Amino acid sequence: METIFSPITSLLGWLASLLYEFFGNYGLAIIFLTIIVRGLTVPLNVRSAKAMMKQQALSNKQAEIKRKYPDDKQKQQEELQKLFQENGASTFSGCIVPFLPLFFLFPTYYIVQRPLRYITGVSSSNIKALGELLNVSGVRADNIKLINFLHKDGKAMSAAVKSGLIKMEQIPDMKFLGLDLGRTPTWSVSKISDEPSIYLPLLIIPLLVLLTTVLQNIMINRMKPDAKQKREDKKRAKNNPAFNAPEESAAKTAKFMNIIMPAIMLLTTFALPAAFGFYWIIGNLMGILQQVLTYYMFTKPYEEKKKELAEQKKNVFKKKKKAELATAGAGADGSVSTPGKKSGKKKK
Repeated sequence: METIFSPITSLLGWLASLLYEFFGNYGLAIIFLTIIVRGLTVPLNVRSAKAMMKQQALSNKQAEIKRKYPDDKQKQQEELQKLFQENGASTFSGCIVPFLPLFFLFPTYYIVQRPLRYITGVSSSNIKALGELLNVSGVRADNIKLINFLHKDGKAMSAAVKSGLIKMEQIPDMKFLGLDLGRTPTWSVSKISDEPSIYLPLLIIPLLVLLTTVLQNIMINRMKPDAKQKREDKKRAKNNPAFNAPEESAAKTAKFMNIIMPAIMLLTTFALPAAFGFYWIIGNLMGILQQVLTYYMFTKPYEEKKKELAEQKKNVFKKKKKAELATAGAGADGSVSTPGKKSGKKKK
């Protein structure tokens, strides 16, 4: 997996090293790395939002095709594909963007786990030699283990620097806002009681990961195109079962993911250094900001325009109906009958 993501990991590692050199702070380097990475996906998010709105605008025509060919699935797909091509819509563009953060997940994981290699520029061979010198195993895959050991043991720090394998300025300070991002959050009462000043504040990381993940999912569901219409349809279906439509498989999958993803992320933050959870929190906040901007720039104007067109159609229908009633109420002699009055000859 590391080999597959090696080019993007090297690029992001180089960027993280520049940020660390500029700010001189590991936490700030992670924050701005996240902002830049998420910022690069903004144009793709905008494109995805436009694609989704195009699909929503064609929903009536899609339903018409399905009604026209109810038993011919192949013909349905052919006609739908033709419809999308003629209107410049795509069935996949709206599905790719939500997975982009996962594409950056592994490279960021490697950078967070190996700050000596990717951020402060210590070679892999030197890191391995330091592990052997200090009798610390697994340091090539997990540099943070070595960093924590060096910060805890002053003699080990001195021996490492004297060996020439690492410079003092290449050992990053993992603390940020009172949180040791090199440590892994824990729910173990005994471990927390042993070092409460370290592990107690770290509990805020899993909590914020859970809250921001749930909040982001809620905002995505409430701010996507036609979300309001779907909520109204759902309420109407509760009052009248005749309006109840079977839930689509995509909707079921999305609902399942909204439940399972926060739980997975919560468990992950208790298995990895706090720096990774910190990255995920910043990423979620960036995702929420992107969702708000996309909504007010594209989704809301689209919904207002759609509402305006619906009102215009409604008014046209009312005028047409009124004209038909007026025509139907006209007599053969051109007179209009008035309700409540009887017509006929007056008796002498």
